[in-house]
Amino acid sequence: MASTVREFVFQMYRLITASTPTVPLHGDDENLAIRVLNQILTNYASTGLLLTIAKTVTVDINLPVKEIYFVSPDYVGPVTTQQETCTLTAVSPSFNVADGTIYSVGDGVSGGGIPVGAKILTIVGNVVTMTMNATLTGASVLTFSHEIPTPNIAYIREGRLANLDSAWLQLSGVTYPLIDQSRDEFLAAWKYEPLQGLPRFIITFPETKVVRAQLYPAPSQFYTFFARGKFQKLPLTANDTLDGLPDYQELFFLYAVAKYVAKFKGRSGAWTQDLEADYRELKAQMEAASEVNLSIAGDEQSLLNGAWRVRAGI
Repeated sequence: MASTVREFVFQMYRLITASTPTVPLHGDDENLAIRVLNQILTNYASTGLLLTIAKTVTVDINLPVKEIYFVSPDYVGPVTTQQETCTLTAVSPSFNVADGTIYSVGDGVSGGGIPVGAKILTIVGNVVTMTMNATLTGASVLTFSHEIPTPNIAYIREGRLANLDSAWLQLSGVTYPLIDQSRDEFLAAWKYEPLQGLPRFIITFPETKVVRAQLYPAPSQFYTFFARGKFQKLPLTANDTLDGLPDYQELFFLYAVAKYVAKFKGRSGAWTQDLEADYRELKAQMEAASEVNLSIAGDEQSLLNGAWRVRAGI
């Protein structure tokens, strides 16, 4: 299979240029294909069923944690910002600041001549070195972003949660399943703040870039939190890999992208009935292999394996 997104794009175009498979790409051919690929991945994230196979993630929680945020690896929480005019040198990651003590390793750097996602790698005196090289030479107004600590939030940086299969806590070798309670039922029946003890419910609040999860009651002591689900992939670039997709999904996306790119490129006739049949077969195989969110109905209190006997004091 393709090792990079760029190789995937070349392979995809061969499906709709069978008569001249070696013709090089022109204009925005590559960008168009990558844009369509990311749109398809985002579209399938609406249900979570056609994304990558579910995985289990974990984070330690304790007082004063009240919420768990499922976010992308590059997510930045609340920040304070400060601006300063600095002199950059193209293809160099280093520049001088007026006072290096007011910045911290890991702070974000943005502005003219700074690649997206750049952070401070080291600070030696008043010399700041970034994780990326500057792209211009000359003065530039830079913005330094320092993330504000949030001790009441635990972050799971595996991508925005698209589909939660199950969640549970562990303490001293004992597992306590959490009940996935709907947001409306939670808001209508409970007040979150006053109660602490052994969490019994998990309530998720999907937002644009974040899925917030509240535990009710709030934890009164140290637990290890586990969640199994599917996580939305970050937008892909030409140099990224498709390692996060199983092979059978990569083959489906090859056909899916080709189908829509053929329309955008005015080559609808290149999408033959044979290709459409292959596309439908691959989609059916992918859906059949995808994990779904199974819930087991029963007595909610019995799901806790004796949790009521140990709430608030183990």
